[in-house]
Amino acid sequence: MRALMLALLSLVFSAGTPVAAETQLRVSTSILPVQSLVAGVMANLGEPDLILPPGASPHGYALRPSDALSLSRADVIFRVGPGLEAFLDRPLTSLSGKAVVVDLIGIPGLQLLPVRENEAFERHDHDHGHGDHGHDDHDHEKAKHDDHDHDHDHDKARHDDHDHDHDHDKAKHDDHGHEERLAGMDHHIWLDTQNAVLIVRHAAKVLGEADPENAVAFSANADAMVKRLNALEARLRDRIAPVADRPFIVFHDAYQYFERRFGLKAVGSITINPEVSPGARQISRIRSRIADQHVHCVLAEPQFNSDIVKALAGDGGIHVGVIDPVGTRDGAGSNGYMTMMERLASGLGACLSAEG
Repeated sequence: MRALMLALLSLVFSAGTPVAAETQLRVSTSILPVQSLVAGVMANLGEPDLILPPGASPHGYALRPSDALSLSRADVIFRVGPGLEAFLDRPLTSLSGKAVVVDLIGIPGLQLLPVRENEAFERHDHDHGHGDHGHDDHDHEKAKHDDHDHDHDHDKARHDDHDHDHDHDKAKHDDHGHEERLAGMDHHIWLDTQNAVLIVRHAAKVLGEADPENAVAFSANADAMVKRLNALEARLRDRIAPVADRPFIVFHDAYQYFERRFGLKAVGSITINPEVSPGARQISRIRSRIADQHVHCVLAEPQFNSDIVKALAGDGGIHVGVIDPVGTRDGAGSNGYMTMMERLASGLGACLSAEG
C-alpha cells in the first residue's frame, strides 16, 4: 500500500510543470548587482560566482588568483562593460574565446546616459531614455538619415561589386564608432530599475542559448524577477517622492540613472573619479555650489574615506548620509539587488528628510 501511494504521488507531481535540472553552466559575474540579477534568472538551477568582494570598488580593484581561476572555468561571464570593470580587460582577452563574455552596456534598448564631464550637474531638459542607447532627437534623426544612406549604399552595391569592399570597411568603422559611443556612456546602468529589467531578460536569453535544456526555466525565472523589479520600483517611488525636489550632492557621480528614474535633484559630486581626491580648487567650487543651490545633504559611500564629506557638511550644518551603488553590505543572490536599492532609497530619503 505504501509503495502504491508513493507511486501515485510521483505521478501527480510529474503531471505538473516540468522541473528543470540544475544547470551545468559555470557562470561568473563582476559586481553584486549583476550577480544578483543573474542569480534571479538562474534561481534554483545554480549560483553565479561573484568576482568583486564586499567592500571593494570596481574602479580600482586588482584581480586575485582565485578570481582568475573562476574566470578560467566559466562558460558565461557577465560584466557591465570596460568603462566600469577595467580590471577584467586583460583576463578576458586571455580566455581565447572559451567563455561567452556579455558586456551588459551593449544590450539593445537600454536607457544610457552620457558621462557628466564635471562635478556640477545640470538638470536634463529632455529624455535620453528610449531607443538607440538613449540618444536624443538629433541623434535619432541622424540615425534615420544614416539608415537612408545605408539603403542607398546597399542598392548601389548591388550594381557595383567594387563598392562592396568599401561598405564592408565602412561597417567596421561604424562598429568602432559604436564602441566609442558606449565608452562615453555612464556605466552605472543597473541603478535604473527598467535597465535592470532588460538585464534580466537578456541574461535569460544568453543562458538559454548556452543551456537549451533549461531555457524555459530561465525564461520563467526572468518573468518572476521582472515582477519583483516592477514592484520594487513602485515602492521606491512612493518612498522618495516626498523629498525628490530637495537638492543634494553625492561623493562621486554614480547615481544619475537613479536620479533620472525617480526624479531626484542631485546638483553635483565631490569627485568625478573616486580614486582621486579632489584638490583645493575643486573643494572651493563644491562649497560655493552647496551655498548657491541650498544643498540639504551630502552623501558619502562606505568604500571611500568620508572625511571630505564630513568637512564639507560641517561648514554649514548640512546633513550627511551614506549610500552605496554596488551593495557592499548586501549579500549575494537574487535578493541582493532588491536590498541594495532599498538601502539606497532609505539612506537618501533619511538624509533629505532630516530637519535642519
